[in-house]
Amino acid sequence: MLSQLHPIENGVSDPATDPTSELRQMFRSVALSQPLFFLDRYDDGPLKSTHWQSEGREASIIVELLKHSTLPLCVLIRWLLSIWTWICDIRVFSLSPLRFLSSKLSTCVQLSYRTEHMRTLSSQKPAAGHTEFMRKANMVVSVLLDVALGMLLMWWLYKDNHISMLANTLVPAADHVAKELEELLQWLMGAPAGLKMNRALDQVLGRFFLYHIHLWISYIHLMSPFIEGILWYGGLSACFGLTFALSLLSDMVALLTFHIYCFYVYGARLYCLKIYGLSSLWRLFRGKKWNVLRQRVDSCSYDLDQLFIGTLLFTVLLFLLPTTALYYLVFTLLRLVVVLFQGVLHLSVDFINSFPLFAVALRITRSYRLAEGVKFKVLCEEPGTALHLLMEINPLKSSTVVQLYRTPTYSCYPKDSWAALAKKLFVGELIYPWRHKTTKTD
Repeated sequence: MLSQLHPIENGVSDPATDPTSELRQMFRSVALSQPLFFLDRYDDGPLKSTHWQSEGREASIIVELLKHSTLPLCVLIRWLLSIWTWICDIRVFSLSPLRFLSSKLSTCVQLSYRTEHMRTLSSQKPAAGHTEFMRKANMVVSVLLDVALGMLLMWWLYKDNHISMLANTLVPAADHVAKELEELLQWLMGAPAGLKMNRALDQVLGRFFLYHIHLWISYIHLMSPFIEGILWYGGLSACFGLTFALSLLSDMVALLTFHIYCFYVYGARLYCLKIYGLSSLWRLFRGKKWNVLRQRVDSCSYDLDQLFIGTLLFTVLLFLLPTTALYYLVFTLLRLVVVLFQGVLHLSVDFINSFPLFAVALRITRSYRLAEGVKFKVLCEEPGTALHLLMEINPLKSSTVVQLYRTPTYSCYPKDSWAALAKKLFVGELIYPWRHKTTKTD
């Protein structure tokens, strides 16, 4: 604008006819820098930055060098992504069992998530606006921080042979958990807390679960020679980032506690069957029935034989319910402990993936970059004088910055309320803790 108001003929000035002044020097600098300022856009290269000219000549040179240096890196990333996409498109990996298994493993979900991030960052498509530009910058910082933390974790694992120490600790810990479960089942097969249980059903359930524990102990002893090798090669995944290591840890916890999950499923299914059976027989006992078409309870007339058999079955199920409910309660509590630990791991992974660290750092160091608006402060309002106002930038709130520039993530669990969760636990419905890819949530 200044160069158009005060143009410079042929880009130079005559010192004899045009005396030098500070104002003219400023106009000359602006005129010479006009093409540079026109490049201040969102689509100026793979590494996109805005308003870098205001930082001085040195900062401009550094940013331009960074932009040119990212071109080969983006080409390499796109080439690697094309190879990875070709591998994923192989027909063997598109089979239903493999797709189902990959959708339940946290490591596979995190791998697909990072692949999408790399595609977004290596794309030549310009950012549609300031929000998308900031989210791309947050992705870059998130990936760099994730890889740095992963390398730090890998350095700790392979230093002083910590992997062997973990392997030597893991197998005895799994044996200890299995022994504790065996003692717990022996306690349940007796008179737990002085409760009078149905002895026949109690013995059947106890021996059934003890058989599975013995199978699990044999499996642990069979896998114990390979535990150190699995941990050694699994630790290499930390070079891709801390999120990959945490996702792999979550999958390993799910594998090592698979017997607890089986106990929970057995107890929940048996308890749910009895609950629904008691509710149906209770309606029969009262002369009611469930209308499937209208989704309501209607009156119904039953024969005497139907009422007799229904009442007999209701009595049997009612007296067997406490024994089943006790086993279901114990294994549900054990399962909730495992789910809580996995939930902490998943929340940590989602925090690293979605937290807008770049935007928060920009808000702390240079709050004027993220402006919510401007505010005016009256400096002088004396009568007969000009009104003097001070314009100040009103930065965005920290909570608004986190909410606005947070990277979209995949929801890992159903968004159930506490009431819905309590209802599922009461009626014996299964609560699936598997991490799976669903719709994106901001």
